[in-house]
Parts: sequence; C-alpha cells; structure tokens
Amino acid sequence: MIEYRFKQAGFTLIEALVALMVVAFGMLSIAGMQMTLARNGEVARQRSEATRLAEEKMEELRSFNSIETGVGLVAWDSIASGSGTLAVGNSTYTRSWTVGGSIADPKRNVAVTVSWADRSGNTTGNSVTLNSVIAKIDPALEGALGFPLIGNGTIKRPKNRNLNIPIQATPLDAERSVIQIAGWSAVFSNDTGWVIKYCAGSVNLSNVDQCTNVNAYILAGYLSEYSSGNGNNNNSGSLSAATAVNLSGLTGTNSHAAASGDEPANCQFGNAVDQNTGSTISGYKYYICVIQVPTSTSTYGGIFRFAGSTLASGGSFRICRVQYVAGPNANSRNVQPYAGVNESLDQQNYLITSGNSCPSSTTVATFPIHQNCTTSNSNRAADCPAAADF
Repeated sequence: MIEYRFKQAGFTLIEALVALMVVAFGMLSIAGMQMTLARNGEVARQRSEATRLAEEKMEELRSFNSIETGVGLVAWDSIASGSGTLAVGNSTYTRSWTVGGSIADPKRNVAVTVSWADRSGNTTGNSVTLNSVIAKIDPALEGALGFPLIGNGTIKRPKNRNLNIPIQATPLDAERSVIQIAGWSAVFSNDTGWVIKYCAGSVNLSNVDQCTNVNAYILAGYLSEYSSGNGNNNNSGSLSAATAVNLSGLTGTNSHAAASGDEPANCQFGNAVDQNTGSTISGYKYYICVIQVPTSTSTYGGIFRFAGSTLASGGSFRICRVQYVAGPNANSRNVQPYAGVNESLDQQNYLITSGNSCPSSTTVATFPIHQNCTTSNSNRAADCPAAADF
C-alpha cells in the first residue's frame, strides 16, 4: 500500500497569534509616540503662551504715562506687586509679579512669573519667569530722544541748542532760535550760539529772511544787590545807581556798523524777569547785548562796564565782578579784560554794593572790584587790579 505525505501549508493558530501581537505592539508604540508628541506639543504651546502673558504684564508695568498718580493716569507711583489667573483655551495660567524697591527709587527690579498645570495636573517645571528693571523716567521727557543732535554731537543739551544761547530764546526752527528784546530781535544758530540775524520788531518764519545778516555774539548777565548773607539785603535801592551799560571799553567790534545805520552793539538793560511767571525779580537787573564783529572769524576784547552818574570815580556805589574759578576759558569765567572772544557769553554776572569793598572770595566765585577802583581810597587799595578802572 502506497502512502502519500502532504506538506503543511498556511498559518497555525499560534503563528497567527504571534503575528497579531507584533502588529498590536507596533500600533501601541505608534499610538504612544503620537500621544507623547501631542503632549509635548501642548506643553510647548502652553510655555509659549505663558511667555507671552509674562511679556504682556512686563510691558503693562512699563507703560506708565505719569510719575505721580492722578485721575485717568497710569502712574509710576502705582506700580505694585500682584497676581491673577487667566484662562486661555483649555488651560488656566497663574500670573504673579513682584516689584522691588519703592516709588522713591530711580529704578525698580521687576519679576513676572506665569505657571500652569498640564492635562495630567502636573505643575512641576511648568513655569516661566521674566526679570527686568523699570527706570523712573517721566514719559514727557522721552520725546526729546527723537530730536536730532546739533552739530553732529553726542550729548543732549537743554532745548537741544548751544548752551550760550540765553534761556529766554524760543525755537524758530530746528536750527535757529530767536530772542525778542524791546523793539528788536536776534536770531541764533543753535549749533554755534552765534547771532546770525538782527531784526527790527518781532520775528517768525514768515519774515525772518527780511532780517539783516550779521556776525555777532551775545553778551548777557545779571546785576544784583549784594546781601550780607544773613538773608537781609543791606544795599536795598543800590540797583538804581546803574542806569545803562557802557561798551566803550570793548575793542574789535564792527567799525563799519555805524556807516550802515546800525550800532556796533544793541543792548537792553532793565529789571530781571522770572522766566516762568513773567514777574519782576526784586533786587536783580538783567542786561543783554548783541555785539557785532566784522567777520565770522573776528573776535573782540576789552572791558564791559555799567553806566550811571553815581558810579563815577569816587561815587558811593561799587560794582563787583563775579569771576568764576572754573569754566571752559577765561572769558566764560568773566575774567576781564576780555581777550579773543569768539563765542556768545552768558552769565557774566555782577554785584552792586554801597560798601567800600566787594565780598570775600568763596569756593564758587571771586568778587574783585570791577569799576572805579582808584587807589585814592586807602580802604580799597589792595582790591584794585593793576589795570585802572577795571
């Protein structure tokens, strides 16, 4: 009898189960990987949102528009620590901020922290913290940062112009300022501080081109009654002794000005005025002169004086010059006779006293006798400089 053997074909039950397990394990791995990717993506999204919320709060703290509190104002004085919760999408964030120092400090350290719980309720490592410093700068002053610097300089100046331009001068445009004194006006270059135009009457952009081009400098300052320093003015009324300025002692001024109908210098001398209120300042007079020179490279020198009959030699009043111990040069320090003046000079100040001498020197300034210092008065002989009447 012949027997036939048949080869086995197909899968057995065990093989099928093994194959099913391999496929199931692979699918579970893929599903786990997808869940991990989804969880990590959600954490990244939550961290990004937390960073945005922290930056938002930091900018909110920076965005004060006033230093002091007031109705409708967001003030520096109101910046304080705090906390709160925010719901964004399906996540809830806890945001807290800590402000160090006090409102009196020039700057304050700020830290903003945002934390959250993931879908499993875990909060470990789920936080973002931003640290910064907020400076106490009045936003009203920040507009000056947009002004171009004059003369290609690197330092901001008051009113963005040369420091020798009198503070009373007002802006005409970005490059020029103007001051109106009595019946005339002077136009300055903001860069150099020189007077570049002289005008009769008031000046604005519509008529400034009609003004006369000049090469000139400003000479300005105050004359004050001398106080003994105890709060009492022992020379009340002495200001009336000075009635005008006397420029006859200056040399190098424009000798051709008279031929054109202009004076070598145009001056005003009168009561000092408070620049904020416009009221007269008791015990002070102010003088300002526009001193013309022949060319833009010319200089002048000599002695500036005040005029008045009681200031004549042997008179009862004395003019004392405030001579500063520090400054860019001797002319700006009010050392006289002037020599080689090639810039506008402001704060060339004087005292008037009814005594026989000027105040003693201080660490701020010296007070030499300036006018009518004759050696005939033995009480003042030591105060007299070598140059007479100076």
